[in-house]
Amino acid sequence: MTASRRRTRLLLLALLLTGAYHGVLVLTRTGLKSAQAAEWLFLASAYARAPLDPFDDRWYGGVPLTGVSPLLPQLIGALSGPLGLEGAYAAAQFLAVLTLLYGTYRFTLLLGAGPRAAGVVTLLTLLGSALTLSVSVFGQLGAVLGAGLALNAAPALLAWVGRGRRRDLLGWAAGLLAAGAAHSAAPLLLLGTLALLPGVAGAARRRSVLAALAVPGTLLLLALPDALWVGEVTRVPRPDLRLGRSAWLTWALPLASLAWAAPALVRAVRTRWAGGAAGTPAQRLGTHWRAAPDSVRAALPGTLLLLAALGSLLLPVPWRAAPETLALLGALLLTPLSALAALRGWDAARGGARPPLALLVSATLVILGSVSLNALNATRVLEGPPLNLTPLLNFIEKDEHWRYRYLTVGFGTQLGRLSAQTRAATPSGLWHLPPDLPQPLAPPGAGAALPERLDLPGLGRLPEVLTHPDRAHLKFVYARSDVLDPLLFMHGWHNIGTLENGVVVWEREDIPPVPARLARPTLPAPLGALWGAAPLLALLVSALLLPLGVPAWRTDPPLPAGVARPADLILVPLTLCGAALALLLAQAYRPGWAAQRYLVSVTAQPATTGGLRGPYSRLDGARVQVTAAGPGRAQATVHERWWTPLGDRRATRRLDLTLGARGWQVREGGTGSVTLRRPTRSPQPEVVFYRAPRRITTNVTAPADVLDRPVLQVLPGRLTRDARGRVWYLSEVLCADARPADLTVTVILRVNGERVAQANVGLFAQHKLRSGERSPLRVQLPPLPGVTLDDLLTAGGAGRLSVEVGARAVVTGRHLDRPLVSRSRVRGGRIEVQARNASNGTVATPMALLTLFDGRGVSWVYAAAGPELPPGASWSFTLPAAPPATREVLAVPAPPHTDLVTVQPRPVPPGVFPLPGGGAYRLSFVTLPAPERP
Repeated sequence: MTASRRRTRLLLLALLLTGAYHGVLVLTRTGLKSAQAAEWLFLASAYARAPLDPFDDRWYGGVPLTGVSPLLPQLIGALSGPLGLEGAYAAAQFLAVLTLLYGTYRFTLLLGAGPRAAGVVTLLTLLGSALTLSVSVFGQLGAVLGAGLALNAAPALLAWVGRGRRRDLLGWAAGLLAAGAAHSAAPLLLLGTLALLPGVAGAARRRSVLAALAVPGTLLLLALPDALWVGEVTRVPRPDLRLGRSAWLTWALPLASLAWAAPALVRAVRTRWAGGAAGTPAQRLGTHWRAAPDSVRAALPGTLLLLAALGSLLLPVPWRAAPETLALLGALLLTPLSALAALRGWDAARGGARPPLALLVSATLVILGSVSLNALNATRVLEGPPLNLTPLLNFIEKDEHWRYRYLTVGFGTQLGRLSAQTRAATPSGLWHLPPDLPQPLAPPGAGAALPERLDLPGLGRLPEVLTHPDRAHLKFVYARSDVLDPLLFMHGWHNIGTLENGVVVWEREDIPPVPARLARPTLPAPLGALWGAAPLLALLVSALLLPLGVPAWRTDPPLPAGVARPADLILVPLTLCGAALALLLAQAYRPGWAAQRYLVSVTAQPATTGGLRGPYSRLDGARVQVTAAGPGRAQATVHERWWTPLGDRRATRRLDLTLGARGWQVREGGTGSVTLRRPTRSPQPEVVFYRAPRRITTNVTAPADVLDRPVLQVLPGRLTRDARGRVWYLSEVLCADARPADLTVTVILRVNGERVAQANVGLFAQHKLRSGERSPLRVQLPPLPGVTLDDLLTAGGAGRLSVEVGARAVVTGRHLDRPLVSRSRVRGGRIEVQARNASNGTVATPMALLTLFDGRGVSWVYAAAGPELPPGASWSFTLPAAPPATREVLAVPAPPHTDLVTVQPRPVPPGVFPLPGGGAYRLSFVTLPAPERP
């Protein structure tokens, strides 16, 4: 075997293992299950549609793409033509890994470690936990590609500083631009490379300063287009780096495969290297720094990156680089020193009388631990199994449903996969959500970290969006989970069916489609062209200037025996594995931990029945109090907080714990056999209402013009203000038509004729009305911009204020059954109600609306949500018999009647009961039917 082949055989072995290991990951599409894969697919589809226009209208109502590093999605978009999006992602993943491995090999040779150590570094990087997690779990392909490009540019950077050749300048400048375009944190590796420079003077010093300034300059240049948009730009606030992340996953596990090198790093820092130690402390420190081997000097910037990663998990920090990205970059700078320590231990083991069996066992544990991290994706709390999107995509294309925006429920990061394959838009996205990272031991409350709970950028909370869907042109909600069914139903949405893949489609009537031309921000055309072309050109130039032959610049002596001790390679991994195993086993003997594990196990899968305490609730947190009950026995009181779409619920659970050989065993106290009452069937037959067809016309018209619209009559109302300063509109609306109505009521507040506030009716109304039926209206108006209601009243009186009420509806035949009958009485200032399900179906979540009347109309509307009601079941509750302390601001007269009115409002509507002391009340119910389950 020749000397050149002997020098590169470890590199060839690493490349062979790359094909065997990461090639299998590519073929099995493991990377597509990572946390950021869906985001990369969406961005790649955007660049494939318009390479030179960094704007996409499918997320957040239209959003610039210049806030995300462009190189990786541009590369995937360029490869998607022949390979498809998912195939292009797999190809980009493999190219990114190859780039990183070749970069680490060249960078290690630059440090003077020699070809043998460079090959070991390549193997350690390939089989390390940092790369495995970045590719398969975190989806940090941009950081992997950027780190590889930066490491490949490091030799050209140092060569240009030392010699000043133009070829070297072009080599590292193109690599710097490409690395910064792949990930904004990747150029930190080039700054770490400059720290390896010995003392330089003259032109070399000026070039080193220029190179150091070029790194932040490049990052500012890449950030410039994002600041030069003209027009209203949707700025998506990024979540806090501490949300959704844990220190053990994003910091400890990436370093687990290099933990055995930590003692060597500590000893290397404390070692007095040859080179003299005279002068001041600063001079001694500088001499000590210059005399240390390059691998030690490279490890110190890596340590700073690791400390920055740990700091971002503990404290609010100004940078936006994710902790797992900084941990990857720090691990790459630590790997050369780790390789030298590994070679020292291997040579010492081979030189002994016995074979290095213990060392092989330790290495096997480390490699198996790293490879097994690919299975972490199966432990995501919020991410369900992969979804077949074909039926949903077909539905979106059918009947031009893509002209309306949509929301998803229960999709998780698969929203990105859906958005990448359709032209339909959504007011949501993935950029404002914390990452859904694996949690093998998920804490109580992890299942309630739903993305639907967060505010939508530019639109507010989800209930506000569902109340005003016309503002966002939101017509469809695709629900994989039924957790938001009560919120959707009580805001007037209705279920139109279930697709073949199990996705339930919710629709809101009377929503205008997205206009063909929307106002959007603009970016100067030259900047858009540079953004779309410069990163790929820089990548191409870097690849063309990359030498295939990798000479060893020099080979330094091995680390001293006092720095790299062979015992570290065996003791540290075995100690860490033993400590982790002992800690895990010891947890079972902690009663509080056992109670939490029991709680997580019983609440991991939501119940299929129970209403707000079943499929529509998620455990949001728990506080455990343990008290001793005797030797080997304990009792735990669990104070639970449950999230539901209609508000939080609290409960208390008692657990009995018994200490056994396998730890604390938990049994829920107070449990026993439950006797179920036989349901009472209703003697009345079910009623199915006729669904009127829509008008058919051959004329070109707006979509809203072909809707059958029943006539509505808004009754006199009032504008009030409560003790907290909130402004409410109170009234009733009557379906004055022979056809049932699906209504939308909009209240507009005007000052001197100018509109200052507008709101739709939300929860406090019945959105589906039979002919002649009334619905209460309680609408909260948003705060007035820059002025209060008191200012308006004191400035010019109520004459300046006017209220305009717009009520429109479409004919419907959905959800017109009224399954609940009720009895009520007034006692002690409260109205006691008993409602019974008189139908043959189960009511999942009933909501009662109590309308209070005085001599001038509606004075207040109360609401109460109830439990699941099987046929014949009853629900008892009480509500106040008097309105809260409010102040009437303005009496709102009823709009004039139209000639189409066929049902006149009665002076006293049916179902109204008098109140002692004056006034009256009426009860109405909004009932969500329980879904039919197999």
